[in-house]
Parts: sequence; C-alpha cells; structure tokens
Amino acid sequence: MFLKILVPACLIITTAQLIALVHAIHYWLVICRIPENYVFLGALTQSFVVGPIYLTYIVTTVVQLFYAMRVWTVSKRNKVITGIIVAMSLTQLTSGVSLVTYMVTIGNVTAVYSKFNKVAGSVELGSSTLCDIVISATLVWLLRGNKQNSFKRTRNAIDKLVLYSVNIGLLTNLIALVNLVTWLAAPEDNFIFAIFHFSLGKIYVNSMLVSLNARDKIRNEMMTSAYVAPSMFDVDGVGATAPKTIPLGRIGGKV
Repeated sequence: MFLKILVPACLIITTAQLIALVHAIHYWLVICRIPENYVFLGALTQSFVVGPIYLTYIVTTVVQLFYAMRVWTVSKRNKVITGIIVAMSLTQLTSGVSLVTYMVTIGNVTAVYSKFNKVAGSVELGSSTLCDIVISATLVWLLRGNKQNSFKRTRNAIDKLVLYSVNIGLLTNLIALVNLVTWLAAPEDNFIFAIFHFSLGKIYVNSMLVSLNARDKIRNEMMTSAYVAPSMFDVDGVGATAPKTIPLGRIGGKV
C-alpha cells in the first residue's frame, strides 16, 4: 500500500514540476523576450518559476526518505544511521526552501546570487550530496556484511543489490556536484546551473523506479532453491518482520 501511494505521488509531483517549468520558460523567453529584456528576469510574481524549484526540493526529500526507510530495515532499525540520513535530507529541504523564500521576498530571481543564498545553496547541495553518499555507502556495507554467511544464490542477489545501490547514488551525486560547481563558478548573469537543478528531481524519481523494478528479477533468482537462508532483506522497507529461518526461495519477501 505504501508503494502504491509513494510512486504515483512522486510522478504527480514531477509532472507538476514540468508543467510549472514549461510555463516559466515560456514566460521568460516568449513574453519577456529574455535575454534582450534582461530586466524582466526578476519578475517572479508573473511566472511559476518558484514552483518547480520548491517541487525539486520536495521530491528529492521524499526519495531520500524512502531510501532512509530501506536503511532502517536492512540495518535492523539502526536509529543512529537512519537519523543521520533523515537529518541531512531535512537539512537540504529547509535550506532549499529558505533559499527560494528569500528570493521571493526580495522579488528578484537574481537574489539567488546573494550572500545569504550562497550559504543556503551550498548547505542544500552539500547536505543532499552527503546524504546520497551515506545512503549508498550504508546499503553497500550492510548488504555485504550479510553476504558472508549466505548461500551462493543469495550472494549473487546481494551483489546485484549492491550494484544498484552504488549506481543510483553515483548518478545523483554526480548531478548534484555539477550543479554545485556550476552555481558557484558561473557569473551572476549566467543560470546554466538551472539545467542540472531542475533535472535532479526527475533523476531521483527515476532512480527509485529503477530500484523498485529490479525487484522481480532479483526475486526470481532467489526463488529456485529450497535451502535455508540465514537472513532476509526487505529492501523496500515496507514489509513485515521476517522469520529467523525461511526457505531461500522466500528470502527478501520484497526485493
């Protein structure tokens, strides 16, 4: 039930973000005729430019909290690690919202380069990148730790989970890092960083969908043996507590 709500919610948010972004681009490039009429770049009240920015921060937090739930389950409810991930995710959300709110208060999108927003944006992107690194590193560490005493077929499935964890974190980290570098290095009349910023939300949602769609393949590989496995990995973070001893074919419940 949780996933049936989470996935459509993320798709609705990203669709709303795309609609608002298309409106903002149309307003600036067609109506205001930027860059010829650069002064109109500050007109926030007539465009939905702040909408997609807010939605990017929201969908990023939602997906990061989804992975935090996975860490919570795989780590057997480790409050410290999960708490660190949740704290960093909420830090990127509050910093991002503060950045946009300040920009709206000033009434000019060029306020994104103000001293306050330089700090808020650096905290937002830094905490988001660090959060992704901690999520990927923690999942790899926990999954490989449970691999030692598992059967071969189980180890192969765990290797695939580790591979997905690394690849998903690598892509989001790369885009976030490029976003941070282009934003800090670009001149104040250059908004090239927005290309990477507005793509982040969709990348996060797609990474979540990829990890969910991989479950069937991994589950099928684990259902062909009748041996007893030492543990179970509910990597969705939404399943029931596993019995201590179960057939290998039922390992992972939801993988």
